[in-house]
Amino acid sequence: MRIVLTSCGLSLLTNYLKKFNIFPNEVYEYSNSLKTDIDNEFLIKFENALNELKKDILTYSNEELKKLSAELNALVTFYNGKFQKNDIHIIFHSDTYLGEKVAEVLKYFLENKGLNAQFFKAKDLNTANIEEFQISLSDVVKELSEILIGYKNSDYEIIFNLTGGFKSVNSFLQTMASLYADKSIYIFETSDELLIIPKLPIKVDNEIFEKYLNVFRALELGIKISIPKEIPLTLVNKIDNEYILSSFGEIVWQKAKEEIYKRKLIEPISKNIIYSENFKKQFENFTPTEKYQINKTIDKLERYVNFRENLKSLRVHELSGEISKKYNLECYPFDGNDSRRLYCNKKDGKIILEAIDSHLK
Repeated sequence: MRIVLTSCGLSLLTNYLKKFNIFPNEVYEYSNSLKTDIDNEFLIKFENALNELKKDILTYSNEELKKLSAELNALVTFYNGKFQKNDIHIIFHSDTYLGEKVAEVLKYFLENKGLNAQFFKAKDLNTANIEEFQISLSDVVKELSEILIGYKNSDYEIIFNLTGGFKSVNSFLQTMASLYADKSIYIFETSDELLIIPKLPIKVDNEIFEKYLNVFRALELGIKISIPKEIPLTLVNKIDNEYILSSFGEIVWQKAKEEIYKRKLIEPISKNIIYSENFKKQFENFTPTEKYQINKTIDKLERYVNFRENLKSLRVHELSGEISKKYNLECYPFDGNDSRRLYCNKKDGKIILEAIDSHLK
């Protein structure tokens, strides 16, 4: 089982739209635009051409597909023209009108080949503003690393296709691939040969993250905290007198966090979260994957305590009936359809984590 992440650029459009007298300079002019910011005359012409592209792409030979776009060149070469239906494709695209349309065409093509394809939209990711671009990259890491870790824990092989896409995004994705992907694939414009870059033997030095674990957790969770001088500036950005994790810092933090969370019970940031002795003992008997998810739940509880954010995946709620004589709160400690609950007691404004058990009534 494989996950193939493909980064999208605009070559699909610049190569195809010439036959409709839409030239690359027109496409690039709107590369960072939302639909509402695009000239209506161009929009009508573009959407008519896009409808024709969807018809044509299903009739093209493998050689024609390779010439159509960088993304397809790598995919067709990787599969040798025979797409494997068990693979799942993640189409990584920018939060722009043209980026969404490229992803839409690729998804349409892959699904017509019988493949499972899904979008990953990098929210607010465009290159018009460097500060917004950096913030967006950090958000991308949080969401994408969570997805990739989930697939990796389910024994999927992870492949990054970085032949297409924007250089500014792909340099960042290549760094991420060195920690999260099993290999990356790439084709140079002047070559027909597929370059396969295997996973490099890189290991994150967790020492700084172990030492200042709650500082990095607070940075991710948006909890105000002072930054020790020992934390390298490559890991953080200062924006409007507040610190956030840099895009590189986010990449290495998420990897370090996964390894730390699988190994030990993290200490609360807030004084209003307390672990019972029973909960501490119970934690030691869970699998590494379960420990990771429990620690993620504790992070969600930090957001709940600090900002009253009660995520659907957490769902803190009061209990009633017979069970309320023992516990007065419960929430969800695991992802997916796991029916087990994290049972708690709220006392004097503090949440005491008591036990993880099957759904009690």
